[in-house]
Amino acid sequence: MSAAMRQQRVKGESLLSEATKKLQSRTWFASSTERRNEEAAELYERAANAFRVGSAMDEGGDAYMKAGEIYRNQLNNTGEASRCLMKAGACYKSTNPTEAIKTYRSAITLLCDAGRLTQAAKLSKEVAELFENGADGDGDGEGNDTNDQNVTLAIESYDRAAELFAMENQTSSANQCLAHVAELCSAALSEPDLIRASSIYDELGRKCLESNLLKYNAKGYFLQCVLCNLAGNDAVGAGQSLRKFESLDYTFGESREGKFACELVEAVDAFDSEMFATACFEYDRISKLDPWKTSILVKVKRGIDGGGDVGGDDPEEDDVDLT
Repeated sequence: MSAAMRQQRVKGESLLSEATKKLQSRTWFASSTERRNEEAAELYERAANAFRVGSAMDEGGDAYMKAGEIYRNQLNNTGEASRCLMKAGACYKSTNPTEAIKTYRSAITLLCDAGRLTQAAKLSKEVAELFENGADGDGDGEGNDTNDQNVTLAIESYDRAAELFAMENQTSSANQCLAHVAELCSAALSEPDLIRASSIYDELGRKCLESNLLKYNAKGYFLQCVLCNLAGNDAVGAGQSLRKFESLDYTFGESREGKFACELVEAVDAFDSEMFATACFEYDRISKLDPWKTSILVKVKRGIDGGGDVGGDDPEEDDVDLT
């Protein structure tokens, strides 16, 4: 640790002590009490800033939390309280993700109460990302279903973020969150919710067609919807979706995504592994298959090889060769 960092930490400790003394001092008038609380909150914030500069992130987060509590409970200032809670969460984020989530959730509640929905949405999305990265929502770190629990909590947070963005007419941001929900539902859970994922991709594709700016993204979502149908052992539903999308978007049938979807449906209907492999190879040659598509296509391939049985967990799933 450098001398400058040590100096900042010492400064933080000094300001923290000063803030505590200020908060404990006696006053006789309401105006004096309010002023005392304001000064104490400012001192806690200054202490937090010093700790943060000194890379003492947990201590910085604690100090911001104390300032936030004063603003919320003593001064009834939800704006300042939410600001301090957000800063506290940012401090905890790198060292204590579980505490960061709790702090962010408190801030989200205050932001929603104040009508600051865009900020609440952004914070909810950040909470979802923490869960995706493995943060423990309960703080106990126990249980065999920790991954599924984290994914479920991430889905809930992305869902909430999408709702809040939509309320502020931020369609693009809302769609991004919904796409994350569909991706997690279809590829991250031990028992994928492919029906929900396909429904979300269907909805996202339709929304894109309503916007001249986003309409070219519709084909990708429609393809993902068909893939989810196929991975869920619903070739009939995939064919119906395909025909529906061709009627909604007259360019879909002749697009690379549309042709790929059609070839996959035909291969699954015929239980033809070679046709399936060729379709995947040709598509990947021009448009590289991303990890999500690869994961879903592996499930479809297993269905063809197993005579239509797509369900169940297979520890060798990642070893299935699409080509």
